Formats: sequence, C-alpha cells, structure tokens
Amino acid sequence: MHIGIYRIASLPVLLALALLWAGRAFSADMVVLNAPDQKPATLDATSLAALSATETTTVYRSSKGIESGIYKGVLLWDLLTATGIMTDDHKAALRHSLLVTASDGHQVVFSVGEIAPEFGNRPVLLAYEMNGAPIPDGLRMVVPGDLRGARHIKNIVTLDYR
Repeated sequence: MHIGIYRIASLPVLLALALLWAGRAFSADMVVLNAPDQKPATLDATSLAALSATETTTVYRSSKGIESGIYKGVLLWDLLTATGIMTDDHKAALRHSLLVTASDGHQVVFSVGEIAPEFGNRPVLLAYEMNGAPIPDGLRMVVPGDLRGARHIKNIVTLDYR
C-alpha cells in the first residue's frame, strides 16, 4: 500500500483558502442567479421581500422525520419574470430549466414548464422566512406537495437558468 504525503506549498495558499471559505460562509444568505446573455444577479432576503410575496404551509418527510412550516418567499416563476429572464414566448421557455445548487453541493432541477402558471403551475418558492422569522440557514427552496424533502434544499448559493 502506498501512503502519500502532501504539502501545501506556502502560507499565501492557506490564507487564500481561508478567505474563500470565510467568504462562502459570509454569503450563506445570498444567491446568485445566472442566465444566458444576462449579468448575474445577487439575491438576498431583502431583495426578495421587495417582490410579490407568497406564503404556504408545507409538510414533508426528511432524514430527521416529518417536518412542517409556514414559509414566505417568492414564486420561482415570479422571480424569473421580475428579473427579465422570462419573455412573452412561453413556448420557447419550455425548453429551459432551473438548476438549484446548495452550499453542500446538493442540486435539484425544476423545468420551466413545471413552474409556469399556464402549464404545470407548481408554486415552488424561494423562501426567506419560516414561521414568521428569517430562515437561519440561508434561503430555502420550498416545494409544496412533495412528500419527500429532497427538493426542499437549504443554503442555496446559485440558481442557474439553462
């Protein structure tokens, strides 16, 4: 069996890694929305609260058991519309999806057809409040009707419209 020993070359590398890690922790309540041909948009609870809010109660099963809450946030469809990503060509929009990534690397995908009011009309929320208080572990995706919590991801860091 071969045992490898690795050294990090220098103190500046360690400092850079520490700063990157600290910056990631600092921005846990901020999400970057990326879309083709658009400048990335940074979203947080304050900017989301300025948009039309939706409140929903949801119950789902997680690895911790049954979880429930009253969530407040912005519908994904409304967010895409408010940021100018959605156009009047809804047929063309059906070819797209939204990849949601959490800080731990967990990812889920929503099709635009799933959340579009004239098609699936699924009220998926990017939530910033739970039970009347700010969510302590960053912005959270809330998917009413899902019986399992795998798409109720927390600490979202990016939304990639593809």
